[in-house]
Amino acid sequence: MTVIERPEIEQLDSTQRLTHGAKVKRGQLSAVQQGRYGTGPAPYGYRRGKEGEKPLVVDDREAEVVRMIFREYLRHRSTGKVVSYLHSRSVYTRKGNKWSRQAVAIILSNRTYRGRVTYGDVETQGLHDPIIEPALFYKANALKERKRRRKQQRSGEDIED
Repeated sequence: MTVIERPEIEQLDSTQRLTHGAKVKRGQLSAVQQGRYGTGPAPYGYRRGKEGEKPLVVDDREAEVVRMIFREYLRHRSTGKVVSYLHSRSVYTRKGNKWSRQAVAIILSNRTYRGRVTYGDVETQGLHDPIIEPALFYKANALKERKRRRKQQRSGEDIED
């Protein structure tokens, strides 16, 4: 293994050095504070914006599927029934796969769809357009939470407040 000497780093004390991970976290936090979506692929329903566009741009075809997922979840009250509905309509994921209950649950809980960006405990208004009205988002998530609490009560688990 070759060791490369970097005297300029050697002169910094441990409080002045930032690890790569700390720099990444700082960058992510800064992006969210400015309303920009973080790194990684765009969530289903969006695509990454090009130079001069918003950070996330609505993909109309996928956005309609996201709206469908929220509507059908509120209608049927079940992620499994939403998956069956999507499959009955030959609606597939971005990669052409069948939907899973977990994928539907992730979409239902993703605040990006209501125009927000988050990193850790920090949440701000995003620069992108929302796909879902906040009221619809809250309704779906309130239902998910009620179902989760009922399931815990039936199984005798402690419920955290």
